[in-house]
Amino acid sequence: MDTQTALYTNETVGKFLEGGSCAARRCSKLPLYGFGKGGSERRADLLFASEVLRCLRGGSTPSPRVLEWSGFVEHWTIVAQDEVCLLTGIVWRLPLSRNVLATPLLAIDPAAGWARVVGEWLTIGAPQLDLVAAGIHPEGVADRAARWLERQLRAEDCDDECLRQD
Repeated sequence: MDTQTALYTNETVGKFLEGGSCAARRCSKLPLYGFGKGGSERRADLLFASEVLRCLRGGSTPSPRVLEWSGFVEHWTIVAQDEVCLLTGIVWRLPLSRNVLATPLLAIDPAAGWARVVGEWLTIGAPQLDLVAAGIHPEGVADRAARWLERQLRAEDCDDECLRQD
């Protein structure tokens, strides 16, 4: 199995769930952008996103086959909002649709033309502004995303714990 395929195995979320020990929990609501799902679905998405980010930070990249069917984002930029970077722009998807995009960004490689957001891979065109001049670096985006995902998972744990106590 190559590193590109490893991002998509069914065991990914299971392995992540098995190895996780909880850090100190805090009961504060943190916003989870772009999710309208229930708690268990949202948690699974966050765990999977954490594992994908871990693989990307370890040197894995998306395969051309995966990117071939991904949405295409044009007129994009990165906006630092609170503790996470958001990818904003216009996204085109098949069947042909065009939507405004503003979603938490996990990782990006502008030179290779891809971005990873919480729920999907995206191909990207040229950015609206010079990212380096704006002080935005791919490593910094991934670092912020890792911290943001950790806080989101703690908030999910806290919500579950608070519901059990009621």
